[in-house]
Parts: sequence; C-alpha cells; structure tokens
Amino acid sequence: MSKAIEVKNLCFSYEKDVQTIKNISFSIDKGEYVTLIGHNGSGKSTLSKLLCYLLEAESGEIYVDGVLVNEENSSKIRKIIGIVFQNPDNQFIGSTVENDIAFGLENRRIPRDEMKKIVYEYASKVGMEKYLKKAPDELSGGQKQRVAIAGILSLNSQIVIFDEATSMLDPEGVEDIKRLILETKKEHPEMTFISITHDIEEAYMSDRVIILNKGEIYKDGSPEEVFKDKEDIRNIGLDIPFVMKIKDALNSKTLQIPNEIRNIEELSEFLCK
Repeated sequence: MSKAIEVKNLCFSYEKDVQTIKNISFSIDKGEYVTLIGHNGSGKSTLSKLLCYLLEAESGEIYVDGVLVNEENSSKIRKIIGIVFQNPDNQFIGSTVENDIAFGLENRRIPRDEMKKIVYEYASKVGMEKYLKKAPDELSGGQKQRVAIAGILSLNSQIVIFDEATSMLDPEGVEDIKRLILETKKEHPEMTFISITHDIEEAYMSDRVIILNKGEIYKDGSPEEVFKDKEDIRNIGLDIPFVMKIKDALNSKTLQIPNEIRNIEELSEFLCK
C-alpha cells in the first residue's frame, strides 16, 4: 500500500539540548485513520506542525505523499495536507461563516455556483448551515471550531490533521465530529486522517493508535494491541477506553464481543440482537 506519510529519524528541539521529538520513525498508509495520543508535553502537537512544515525539523526527513517536506516544497505540501488547530481563532479568516468556508475553495478557483453548494454541504455536515451569514464575533468557540473543520474538509485534502480540534466542543459536539470523520472516511476511503487527541474513546475508534511519551514512540498498533497491556498504559498516565472495559467485563461472563465493535452504539446494537 502506498504511503501518505513517511517519517525517518525525526528530531526537533525548542531549546538547545532539550529534545521534544527524539529520533522517531514511522509511516502512515493512505486511507488510514490514525490517532496520536499521549500526555501533555509528549510531542503530539509539535509533530503535527512538523508534518505540515509549520515547524522545521532539526534533523531527519518527512515525506508527504512522496514529497520531501522542506521550504522548496512547502506550497505543494499545503495542497496535500490540511490541519485543524485546537484554537479556531488561529485559522478563522472570513468575515462570515460562509466566507470562511469558501476561502480555501476560492484559492483553488472553484466556480462560484459549485462553491456555494460545497459551502452549504459542509456547513450542514457540522451543523452550521443556519449560521452562514454570522460574523466570527457572533459565534461561540465551539461553533468557530465547527466552521474550521468544515473549511478543511470542504477542500478534500488528501491528508487531514486534527490537532486537538474537538477540545472546545461540548460532549455532543465531540461525538458529532467523530461521526463526521467516520462518515467522511467511508465516502472518501483514499483520504488519510490523523487526529492528535486526548480522547481515548476516539483512539479506540481509529484504525491505528500511536502513543507518544517524552518525544518517543511508546506504542504503535491497532487499538486492541495498544491497549492490551492495561497496567503499562496506566503507568504512563493514560486510561483504557470505557467501551473496552465493558467488553472485557462481558467477555469474562462468557459473552464474546467482536473486536470490531469500538463504541457504545455498536455495542448496544450487538447486545440487543
């Protein structure tokens, strides 16, 4: 399978002699949904900025769809990869919701009639279709974040990074965005999603989990593989997904819950059959 991301011996420091990213190497296949988890200061957000060339690596190489990430290729990279930041004010550009979602589409010279349809489609996907004429100062932080997500997804970038993008949303909003990622993944199986998150439940829903700890890759594998050693996970300050705890309890009662069940809705459906 072709690679969306290849990272080779990557190192980065904010301060001299204090490495934030310590010689890490990994690759991500096209079409994968990968979550990056770890405690604060583990290097997750730094890594996301390195992938987008918002920071420059100290040493090592990053390839995005086969293109070396460097100054010369920065414009190519940003056509391939899109990022949604934790703070939506960092990327809210338009004077209204409609203008903000349309901004990237205008840069790609999408015809106006087609653009209006795309803007409405993606505003609807994040529940913001009634706010298209609203200005940024009329929106809550969570609403701005929904707009930022709509703007990135509307571009159909090959790779989308969510850098703690649901942190300002209420629980219902978080669930909406997780469902949106899964729906978009089904509609566009070639798209690659990378989510930097503290949400263990989201990590359990993804195809693959990479745990960063003190700037190094601590674990890398399927959710079942990564969370299998519960004490090991807890020793680095993380918890086990709630759904996994329930599945383990049910399995201990001789009920066999399939591995592919990853959330409460799927578990409820299975148990009601």
